[in-house]
Amino acid sequence: MDCTRSVVHEDGATYRRSRHTILQRLRAYLRGQRSQVHGKTLLAYALCAPLPKYVGAEIRAAILRRIGFTIGANSGFFGTPTLFGTGDYYKRLVIGSDCWINLGCYLELNALVQLGDHVNIGPDVMILTGSHEMGTEGCRAGRFTTLPVTIDSGAWIGARCVILPGVTIGKGAVIAAGTTVHRDVPPNIIMIGTQGMPIDKWMALTKAGAATR
Repeated sequence: MDCTRSVVHEDGATYRRSRHTILQRLRAYLRGQRSQVHGKTLLAYALCAPLPKYVGAEIRAAILRRIGFTIGANSGFFGTPTLFGTGDYYKRLVIGSDCWINLGCYLELNALVQLGDHVNIGPDVMILTGSHEMGTEGCRAGRFTTLPVTIDSGAWIGARCVILPGVTIGKGAVIAAGTTVHRDVPPNIIMIGTQGMPIDKWMALTKAGAATR
């Protein structure tokens, strides 16, 4: 037997297996990347790009509505939000009527994000629907999980708040600027950091404080 030919044959087989594995990994990678590319959203970004900040808020809403998102009448975006999610995420954003969303907002649509009517969202707010289970010491970010976020009618979310997955913010609630919300907020509560208070009590204290000045 020609040992040289045997070595060449084995090397060729190893090369083909290696190439096949690389191609499989590449195809899997591209499939994963493709699920995060949304052609209609890229078109919407291009159409919204010429609009100056705070100008054409309802035009932005109309464009996003046209590509498949559910957005009620008289709602608007003062800037184009960053939208992220895998798969067909166009049914995962539902916004009621008379809602206003400020500049720089980030909406993760790996699960449903639902806003009622008359919801106001300040600048740079992040609404997140994805997280990870606690993993092992070697990798604490374990299995990816998703949970929906609901913001009921009349709520006001202050600037740079972070709304974490699974949270429901009740009707008429107020989230003070910079608050991270990791649990449900009852209706008509103002959340300042980790502290919550009924809005009527907060207003009474505010008025009392103003009267003593």
